Amino acid sequence: MTHWPTMPDCGVYFVWPSEGTDWIHREDVELASRWIPSARVFRRHSFDGEYYRLQYGGQSIRVKPTLWSRVEDEGFSVGDQVEVLSLLGENEACIGTIVEMRFDKSTQRTLFSIQSREMGLPRSFVAGDLSQLTKRPTLRPVSDFS
Repeated sequence: MTHWPTMPDCGVYFVWPSEGTDWIHREDVELASRWIPSARVFRRHSFDGEYYRLQYGGQSIRVKPTLWSRVEDEGFSVGDQVEVLSLLGENEACIGTIVEMRFDKSTQRTLFSIQSREMGLPRSFVAGDLSQLTKRPTLRPVSDFS
């Protein structure tokens, strides 16, 4: 019996998988080759029996099961509106949008790049520096009507 991972989950492709491009849906090869390899953190949110759908902001690619480096899901996604917390003056508090999520191998943490008032902030932040303002819908479990 095959065990599929619980989704959504997050991961990174630090290297290009050895399968050439056969692991990528033919319509997504161009975008995937711009995104992979990198430290970009993808959210894997569905599997159709052949392809996983990986999302990065408003775009997604379809890939067959391949080896990636799983990283902790910190609850944020590219495109989310967040508040940068002051943390007793350590940060300049502001409201912004996550424009990049990259995994730092040396610290083993996801770093978030924020854009505020159409300008990128000069440094990256970790999840503890941010408060989620974007509300995600949650689905109710299917009820048994029998």
